[in-house]
Formats: sequence, C-alpha cells, structure tokens
Amino acid sequence: MNDARPQVAAPGRSAPTVLDRLRAGGWYFAVTIFSAGFLAALPFWHAAGRLGRRDVRSLAVAYTLAGVYLLVLMALTPKQADGTSADGPLSTIGGLSVLVVVVAACVQLRPLRRQVYRAGAIVPTSDDPVVARAREAHARRQEARRLIAGEPALRRELGIGRPDLRRGYDDGGLVDLNTASAALIASVCGIEPAHAEAVVAGREARGGTYFNIGEVLVEVPLPPHAQDELRERAVF
Repeated sequence: MNDARPQVAAPGRSAPTVLDRLRAGGWYFAVTIFSAGFLAALPFWHAAGRLGRRDVRSLAVAYTLAGVYLLVLMALTPKQADGTSADGPLSTIGGLSVLVVVVAACVQLRPLRRQVYRAGAIVPTSDDPVVARAREAHARRQEARRLIAGEPALRRELGIGRPDLRRGYDDGGLVDLNTASAALIASVCGIEPAHAEAVVAGREARGGTYFNIGEVLVEVPLPPHAQDELRERAVF
C-alpha cells in the first residue's frame, strides 16, 4: 500500500547566490567577459599570486599584452561621426580578437579557479608556497639530523647548526646549542635574546656541553614557545 503522506525534502544547504559564486571565483569570468577581454589579465595575476606558479605568471603576462593589443587596436579603429566604430577590416579584426581573448581566457581560467578556490578555501594548503617552503625546511632539518647521527664528522665540515660559518649546506634552520652564540640561537630559533642568553649561560655553568634537549629544558627556565622552537631546531 502506497504511503500517501507528503514527502518532505531533507534539509540541506541553500543554493548559492550570485554573490556566493562571485566570491568563489566566479569573478574571474565576470571580469574577463564584461571587460571584453581588456582586463582578462587580472584573474591570472590573482591566481599567480595565490598559487605561486611560474606558468600562471607567464599566462598573466601574455594576457596583459593581449589587453594592450586590444587597446591599441581600438585606438586605431576609425570612428564615425556619432563616435561609434566604422565598419571595416580593423573593426572586424578587433571583434574577432576580443572573442578569441575572452574564450581562451575563460577556458584557461576554469582549472585555475578550481585550484585557487578549492573547497571554498582561498589558498589550498597543498599549493601554498609558504607551506611548501616550511615543509621543505622541516624535511631538511630531519635529513641533517640523520646525516650527523650516521656521520658525526660531517657536522663541522658542513657547518650543520652553524649558519654563521657559511659552509654552503642548507640544514633547514638548525642551531648547535653547544657552540652557537646567544645572538645566533635567538636569530635561528626566533626567540627573545634574553632566553637565548639564558641557554648560553646554562651551557657555560655546566662546563660548555649539553647532551640533549631534555637537559636544556630542565636546567633553563623557558616559556613554552621557546621550548618548542628549541625542540625543533636544536642539535648537540
């Protein structure tokens, strides 16, 4: 027997408004289409800044030049007495050029819009160059630690934990708490000079050598943020 009760739609999110679509990257296409291609470069420059990609910057430059080309073409097109463009070869070329620029830009903007505004985020973490650099530095620190654990003699030769020696090896931002000055410790770890000086004073008080981070944190009173930085960046 069929249920005659009216079906109630399951609650869900309301349909996105025009403003929502514009905020989610729809403005890329709006600017390109309503400017007739003259401002097509703007979305590409925005995407290049968000994604930090060289190929997108190249597209931004190309569409900037295309915009200049359209402006020059418009300036060269003869005008009628009422100010409108006269029919002629330049007018035809201009119309076709606008069409090509707008269509090409919209096609190339489609994947860029998804990458920039994926899942509603302004900058996807996986594409953020700042995040990428931080992850790379962390990986370098881990690799440098493995290197000196297996071959301790390389520490001095490569200058691991001593960027002031300028040996050319990128350890990702490590600092040797047994040999570095207070100023260097503060600079590498991003902690207050007074806290770095306390670390050096504790080192000198115990004869010049720490053996592990646990000794430092037990013997030197430091705030939590300084402890975290030392855990991440200290070598011995």
